[in-house]
Amino acid sequence: MAEVAERDGVLEVTGVDRRDLEAALQLLPTVRELQAEDAALTRVALARALMHQHVPLTPPASVAQAVRLAAHRGSLLAGEVFTHETLQQLRGDRQVSSTRTWVTRRRAARELFTVTHDGQTIVPAFQFTAEGKLRPELQPMLEALIDGGVDGWQLWTWLTSASSFLSGEVPHEVARNQPERALRAAQRFASQNAA
Repeated sequence: MAEVAERDGVLEVTGVDRRDLEAALQLLPTVRELQAEDAALTRVALARALMHQHVPLTPPASVAQAVRLAAHRGSLLAGEVFTHETLQQLRGDRQVSSTRTWVTRRRAARELFTVTHDGQTIVPAFQFTAEGKLRPELQPMLEALIDGGVDGWQLWTWLTSASSFLSGEVPHEVARNQPERALRAAQRFASQNAA
């Protein structure tokens, strides 16, 4: 029976000769590959057995969280949003490709953000004035949030929900009259998110 000990970062193997040790080390990659294959087959067999016994494969808490997330995203999408086509009409662009290019450039400049839903780009409408212009007071907030790793759905949620950083006020609404206060809140949220 082989024994392995470690002393000062060096492994010492006793009870086996050098040829057997070298052969075992050469077999190690094959053994690991077989173990990985066996683990994959075991997972498939276990999943099949659990499904036949009607054991839920997803923990109930995960399902509940997914339901809440879907409901929240649904409520965001139920608000006013633009697609490339509806934004084309608002902007008066001749072609939807011009609108796509405009959105891409504004997103790269962090003047607006988008989310993707069912393969379609969605532009939350609160980012625009009633005249269809981008709200310039949002850009510094978008920069701070995106730099802090806040993007997409999380960005949309934070900008349109009551925030403890603003005593329960909604960030994009505060930005209309107190852009510096809203920016400080965005910076604090972004730094907390990045931590």
